[in-house]
Amino acid sequence: MLKTEYQHLVENKPWRETEKHFNSLPKAEVTPITNLDINTEQWIDFTVEHFDQAQQKWEEPKSHYTDKSNELAELNNRLGRNKHNTFELNYGMNGDTNTILKEMLGTDNIRKLGADADSILMRLIVKFPGHGVAWHYDDAGSYRKKFPEADTSKLKRLWFSLDEWKDGHAMQISKTVLTNYNKGDVYHIPFGMGHASSNFGYCPQYTISFTGIIND
Repeated sequence: MLKTEYQHLVENKPWRETEKHFNSLPKAEVTPITNLDINTEQWIDFTVEHFDQAQQKWEEPKSHYTDKSNELAELNNRLGRNKHNTFELNYGMNGDTNTILKEMLGTDNIRKLGADADSILMRLIVKFPGHGVAWHYDDAGSYRKKFPEADTSKLKRLWFSLDEWKDGHAMQISKTVLTNYNKGDVYHIPFGMGHASSNFGYCPQYTISFTGIIND
């Protein structure tokens, strides 16, 4: 980076509108809604066995994002978020991986969540040390791409870890930073609510982004 580029950022503060937007949102209450029974090694074995079906992704604008989401992605890119620090293996969209992930989750866990099994999209995400998912909000773009006919009026986004918390692993939802969580602790991320995650530890981080119709 050149000094002139840095000075331009400092003087123009292109993040101000984004900061204003997220600070205007009401704070979410962030507590586990349930705990799932998780066999960590089974899920890690899945990532190896189905490696060729993983999406290898990083932060950048995408065609299925809304205009607002792409604006945020472009801002993140301008401020240094790129394939060198936002890389992930992402399972669930390709082939039959979503079906297999639902089978691994199991009927008892799905029942605990109150979810309609036919409506579920699971994304198993592997983040490596030095990488993270930049601050953003979800608008279910991938879900609508996978389930274009789904009734999304009861759709919810949930998050849980497949492993016990490790040093350097963090998740932020609204204004709450999550550490020391247990594997299987489930958190609700309301659509439109800011969140992000980071692995500044020493081992891979295994998490699930769960989208489905929840019958409260």
